[in-house]
Amino acid sequence: MAVRKETSKAVEGFTETIKELTGLVRESYLNGVEFALSLWEENLKVLNTQIDQWLNLQRDYIKAKREYYERIPKELVPFWNGNSKAINDEINRLVAFQKNHIESVRSISDRLTKETLSLTKKNVEKAFSLFDDYLNLFRV
Repeated sequence: MAVRKETSKAVEGFTETIKELTGLVRESYLNGVEFALSLWEENLKVLNTQIDQWLNLQRDYIKAKREYYERIPKELVPFWNGNSKAINDEINRLVAFQKNHIESVRSISDRLTKETLSLTKKNVEKAFSLFDDYLNLFRV
């Protein structure tokens, strides 16, 4: 009976040690995943800033082109009637399409980041809870 108690205490000590180690591994893994995703988010912020700057540059360029078309003298250029509505409409449509596309990509990227982090946390928690259940089988 004494041998059984000693064995039981040894197994219990072993399982507690393993549980502590798995807890550390779980925390380290989750911290690593969160760090990788935070880098991803920071890169997205930098990319979004660059896209915003590019859109601002494009907006300024379009504004300058519109002003140029409005200043063209009608009497010097015989094929130009001074109506830039067709050009402006096409430019507006292109800019609106680009903005919608960029916003779609941004929202998809943000959602993907959040869902990836959530799914990874759930998977890690499930894997380690299964491992803990397995260690509990060794308790006497």
